[in-house]
Amino acid sequence: MKDQAATVRPFADVLRDLGKGMVADEASVALTDLVQQVQAHGKKGRVTLHVEVEPFKGSVGMLLVSARVDSRLPQADPVTAVFFPDDHGNLHRNDPRQGELPIREVARADADLRDVK
Repeated sequence: MKDQAATVRPFADVLRDLGKGMVADEASVALTDLVQQVQAHGKKGRVTLHVEVEPFKGSVGMLLVSARVDSRLPQADPVTAVFFPDDHGNLHRNDPRQGELPIREVARADADLRDVK
């Protein structure tokens, strides 16, 4: 194990070096999008930064570092409504097995009313 007192290069510096800062910029945009969607929908979400390090094939002392940003944004609840199927599989807002009620408009509360004697 290396000396514990050794200076550690900040992770953000390495992240800025990946793709000339493209990965850091992408992570920043993803985080901003996530914050906006969490505020809009009141649900949690996630931004994940994946960093992979592997030996560079055919070369000693070199490493290949790759990174990608994934996000899982909260979604709005689906739009739902109650429908009733008929015998042919069609959907209706009113139950086709029930008859229609003879509904008529009644006088409004602000309409002129008269007394009947």
